Amino acid sequence: MSTTSQGAQGAEHVGGCPVRKLTRPDDAAAPAVERMPDGRWVVRTFALARHVLRDSEDTRQAGFGAERMDPTGERMRPPILYLEGPPHHAQRRAAARFFAPKVTESYRPMMEALADELVGTVGRDRWTDVSQLSLRMAVQVAARVVGLTESSIPGMSRRLESFFEGDPTARDRSVKGVLRTLRRSSTLLRFHHLDVKPAIRARRRERREDVISQLLDQGFSDLEVLTECVTYGAAGMVTTREFITVAVWHLTDEPALLAGYLAAERPERLAILEETLRLEPVVGHLHRRTTAPLRLDGPDGPVEVPAGALVDLDVRAANADPLVVGDEPLGLCPGRPLDRTVPPTLLSFGDGHHRCPGAPIAIMETEVFVSALLRDGIEVQGPPHVEWNPVTQGYDLDRLLVRRPA
Repeated sequence: MSTTSQGAQGAEHVGGCPVRKLTRPDDAAAPAVERMPDGRWVVRTFALARHVLRDSEDTRQAGFGAERMDPTGERMRPPILYLEGPPHHAQRRAAARFFAPKVTESYRPMMEALADELVGTVGRDRWTDVSQLSLRMAVQVAARVVGLTESSIPGMSRRLESFFEGDPTARDRSVKGVLRTLRRSSTLLRFHHLDVKPAIRARRRERREDVISQLLDQGFSDLEVLTECVTYGAAGMVTTREFITVAVWHLTDEPALLAGYLAAERPERLAILEETLRLEPVVGHLHRRTTAPLRLDGPDGPVEVPAGALVDLDVRAANADPLVVGDEPLGLCPGRPLDRTVPPTLLSFGDGHHRCPGAPIAIMETEVFVSALLRDGIEVQGPPHVEWNPVTQGYDLDRLLVRRPA
């Protein structure tokens, strides 16, 4: 495999491990809890961030536009991402069967066939953008789980990519901002009419084992189903696209890491990908609003966060907490020893009652696609173009180009 990089310096290492590629100007490891000038309380350690995420009594969802955008109104059910308390638990229980281990494993043949089909489009005479291939992969897998199976996958991919460009919840009253809002509204209408409504009609005729069928059984209206599909689109499609792309970037930039990945069995390959996601979390910050005073026992003593405060959980810092991950917290070191209560991806999928239910699916489809893409050798032109997403506070990658060797 050969790699051609444009605008990138040689890969850096710490203690033999490749280091984090994506850094933000506001990255910081300390202090553990800090009150910012804008009133936010930033939390940077794993233990404190997990404590906040698991506190379902004194906090509520404040991220992903939960406080700036209410698309549902009082007469509609909020999407599962915004729910709290018993309604949230009920929805999680209802959808849990679609993410059970046995069901997740049943998706593997479909993923492998899809990955082979997409990888087969990578030729020798032109460059192909990994982010476009990975979006097609993520959209089709999520569409199968959700039930968006009655429309064109390429068309739905374009619509979702367009809808999630920029900040869908921003209120920009400038001329450009109004035009962006109108364009996004038009895209949402097309997604509704071309993707969601055909799926609903098909499942009203015959229920299937997917999320849309389950929502219809619960009496959800068409618009309520649409809001859930948009939520799953963000969670299961756009973020997985970034995970796949960053994994390909790291592997193709590090010959030793790539050789180890290609020679490994599935558990070792998964360990490399999980460590990559720990180091490069797609969702960089999670937000909660306190509904009661919240005590955080930090390393410098207890901190009392008042009711009504916005708590900004810095996932990038928490995932690199040396008290949890040990030496070289900013290194990509697969197989690092962790306490049995700490998942290998740390907080990259969240924690507590809002933890991403589709985490096993995202890991599996990334391993399937990355393995299919890299197993026969590719040339790479990079590094990718990097932007920072205002909603996820994570990265958006594109223009990581690949082709088959001549």
